Amino acid sequence: MFSFTRKTRNDGLTAIVPGTDGMAIARTQTGDHQHPVLECCEFLPENPDDAGLKQHQHRRCTTLLAVGEYQLLVVDAPEVPPEELRAAMRWRIRELIDFHIDDAVLDVFDAPPSGPGGSRHQLFVVVARSATVRQRIDELEQAGINLDIIDIPELAMRNLATRLPEDEAGLVTLYFSEHQCLITITRAGTLYLSRNIEIGYRDLQENSATPQALSNRLALEIQRSMDYYEQQYHQAAAGAIAILPIPVTLFGLEDALQQSLGLRTRTLRIGDIVECSDEPGQPHAAACMLALGSALRQEVVTL
Repeated sequence: MFSFTRKTRNDGLTAIVPGTDGMAIARTQTGDHQHPVLECCEFLPENPDDAGLKQHQHRRCTTLLAVGEYQLLVVDAPEVPPEELRAAMRWRIRELIDFHIDDAVLDVFDAPPSGPGGSRHQLFVVVARSATVRQRIDELEQAGINLDIIDIPELAMRNLATRLPEDEAGLVTLYFSEHQCLITITRAGTLYLSRNIEIGYRDLQENSATPQALSNRLALEIQRSMDYYEQQYHQAAAGAIAILPIPVTLFGLEDALQQSLGLRTRTLRIGDIVECSDEPGQPHAAACMLALGSALRQEVVTL
């Protein structure tokens, strides 16, 4: 998304993603036959020392904004020359954000064709406060990290989904934070839909004695998302659900979703995505999976 380089390099990518409890780091390198290999996957506690980050100071680095630090909009593409696109989009979204457009930084990427016969050309627009982006840059620069890219969780989830065979026929991916669930639907490496709902892993954990009502609500929101995907983009129904690792144990979640929606459902492991010599455990994988998705980014040139 927010890219600070225009050169294409193939020496791997390191994702460094600060969070409330610490910092997730994942580094990938292309191995034999172009399969990504996990070179580094670690979670540093809050306020990591310089030694923990020093080895990454001269690497190509990316990071992720957190859910809530940006908006992802879908907007009709204006008929303007490419060099005028960002200015046109700033004008078009000024009434769609809750802060002044002069305080915004944005980037755009293609949305799939929609509407009758795929005739509607739309764009995804990522917009964040300039101060939020500047704070993230400063935070990592103070640790000696020079960022190439600031990305968003939806595209990290897309990158993970692309590595799975289920993505070819349409895949629903779920990322649970404490009190939210980010839903994406992808197909053949393309992001079609993103929704954020207020059901997190803590909510599911706290209702584990009587999970049915919350599981049903989650299934209903997934079904609504799939209905929109099918109708808006004229796609066949998604065939599977992938759940990103969760830091707590939730018994029966996969079975409940599979029973309610009739879709094959599984919780991912890092080994499902990349080659790795040591498979991280569930809490470690949960902390680092979005960072891994960011490190699997292929695009380095934005519009």
